[in-house]
Order: sequence, then C-alpha cells, then structure tokens
Amino acid sequence: MYACLDMGGTNLRGTWIDTSGNRGEILSRSRPRSLEGTKNALLELIADIRESAPEEVHRVGLGSAGPLDYRSGCYLRPTNMPELEYFPVAEFVQEQTGLPLLLENDAQAAALGEVWSGSLAGSQDGLVLTLGTGVGSGVIFGGRIWRAAHFTGPELGHIHLGFGRPECGCGQVGCAETWLNKQALLDLFRDYGCRVASLRQGIDRLREEEPQARGVMGEYGQRLGLFISILQVVFGLQHIGISGGLSHFLPYCREAVWQTLRERFHKRQWWLPERIQASPDPEMSGLLGAARACILHERDNWA
Repeated sequence: MYACLDMGGTNLRGTWIDTSGNRGEILSRSRPRSLEGTKNALLELIADIRESAPEEVHRVGLGSAGPLDYRSGCYLRPTNMPELEYFPVAEFVQEQTGLPLLLENDAQAAALGEVWSGSLAGSQDGLVLTLGTGVGSGVIFGGRIWRAAHFTGPELGHIHLGFGRPECGCGQVGCAETWLNKQALLDLFRDYGCRVASLRQGIDRLREEEPQARGVMGEYGQRLGLFISILQVVFGLQHIGISGGLSHFLPYCREAVWQTLRERFHKRQWWLPERIQASPDPEMSGLLGAARACILHERDNWA
C-alpha cells in the first residue's frame, strides 16, 4: 500500500493505491509558495492518506514537476517552484514520517501510469505527452521509464519546433512547449477571434461548433502532429498517449493530427503510430505512475 502524491505549483493531491491499482478518494491540500508551507502540506496530506488507507502504508511515491534528481530524491532548480530549489524531499519525509519516498518527474510518472492502467494499458512500450501549463513527456520501454543518459529523463517538450513564440522557461526559444502549452492554445483562440477567458470556455465553443473554434483546433492539431512526427522519427513507437489538462481537446484536433502525420510520412508509412489515445482520467495518470514506480522499485530494485 502506497501513499501516492502529485505536486503542482499551488496544489498537492494524493491518495492510497495498492499493488493491484485499487485506490482511495483523492485528497488535496493547497500548497503555499514557500518551503515551510510545502513541508507542512506534505506531512498533513501523508498523514491523511495513512489514516484513510485500509492497510498500512509503507512507502510514498511523489510525482512532481522538475527538474529533479530521482536518484537522490532531491529537487534541482524547479522552473516554476523556485522555493523548492535543492530541497531533499525524500530525506525530509523519511525523517518526519519514517516512510521512504520515491521522487519521480510528474510527466514520466504519468507515462508509467498510462501504460500500467490508463490509455495505453496492455502495452509495454509507449510515448506519453502531458499537455498543460507546460509540455511534459515520458518514454516507456519494457514497462519501465526510459531515461536515456539523463538522470532527469529526456525532456522532449524542449525540442525546437520553430521561432515565433516567447522564450521558454528553459532559456531556449522555439521549444515545443511554447507552441503546445495552455498559453499557446489560449493565444490561438485569441488570434482566431474566439476570445475565451479559460480553456473550459474553449471546450464550450467547440461543442457549439463555432467555426473559429474549429479553426483553432485545425492549427493546434497541425502543431501537435508536427511534434509527434519528429518524435516518431526518433522512437517509432506504436502507442502514443496524451494526458494533462489539454488532453480533453484531442477529440477535436485528432483529425488534423493524423492528417499532418500522413502528409509528413507519405513515403514512410511505417513511421505512423498505431494509435494516439487520450487519457481516460488525466487527473490519475501521475498518481498511478507513482504507485507503479514504487511497485517496480520494491519488486526489482528498479530505479
């Protein structure tokens, strides 16, 4: 039984999950933008999960934005959470609760969760993109996270897609993240004369079949298709999952994604993936992945 947590910029969510994927109610805490506030929120949420779990919790799995060092359980210099710079969260949690903590990049945890019990369930290999405030990625080979030579894991959202967008948080210009993230989609709605205050309103406009909103999806789908085509040249994976808050837009831009892929691969059809699937529950992807990481760590001493 594991206490599985997902740390975001302002919120901390979690629940208990067992080795079969059974899980409890998702609990949450607001996360103050300070180190001490984060420590308190972590301890409170872990205590609540232990109290609600039907069996004894013996490990904590934490998926979080990075960059971070999963080997030592320590943050590096998180782009959007500077208050956690070099915070040894695994050491802190073990000292305070007696529980070992496994720290994982949130997008890589989401990829592991999607392959274990989500959009790509039943696959051993897959690529998952998490589209939201940023663009995260996780590559799974043989049911395990593929990290290449990066201890932080490959951050595919920082592949260059072209100039024309603001500087990325990583310091580069032209990153896929800046073309495909939440702000990029909001900018597209604005550029097409379809002003929305939130992406929820964007979904409403699509359900109402507004022509401008359909145009937004055509262009966004082309961007996403271009990004996937670049990744397919490298990885050639048959199963691609889309998670994160923007995964809800995939049904509206799917046709443009596939059209872009078929046009780019018209002479190399074997590079086409077999499926591109949205997560059935993007809120659970990272939590399930945190549990699966704990299972693999205990079973195979995997890291």
